[in-house]
Amino acid sequence: MKKILYLSIVICLFAGCQAQRKLVAIDKETNEVVLQKGQYCEIEFITNASTGFWWQLVNENEISIVKSAGDRYTSNAPKGMVGASSHRFWKFEAVEKGTQTLHFVYARGNVEEAVRTRDVTVTVK
Repeated sequence: MKKILYLSIVICLFAGCQAQRKLVAIDKETNEVVLQKGQYCEIEFITNASTGFWWQLVNENEISIVKSAGDRYTSNAPKGMVGASSHRFWKFEAVEKGTQTLHFVYARGNVEEAVRTRDVTVTVK
């Protein structure tokens, strides 16, 4: 029984380490990331939904080397507080070799009126 428990723990630890290696950080100075197929990157944005502005990926239809793997929001503000900023994390999975630029805008819906933009260059090897 101890052998099975020990083996289960080792397998879980190995699986956890594998999952951690699959998430690759984006260089915050250059806004670039290099991935292998099957790896993920997560792009962080500071946002404030109470202003009506949100981050949008405007060239999504042109991107083929990564696919969206979900997004999440976090906030340290007290519950119900209006006007506090939050963090949006957008996760992408590398699916095809190549280099492309993800173009994001911070706008109220009409991308021509964007108040901020951000380009992230992704290379999949």
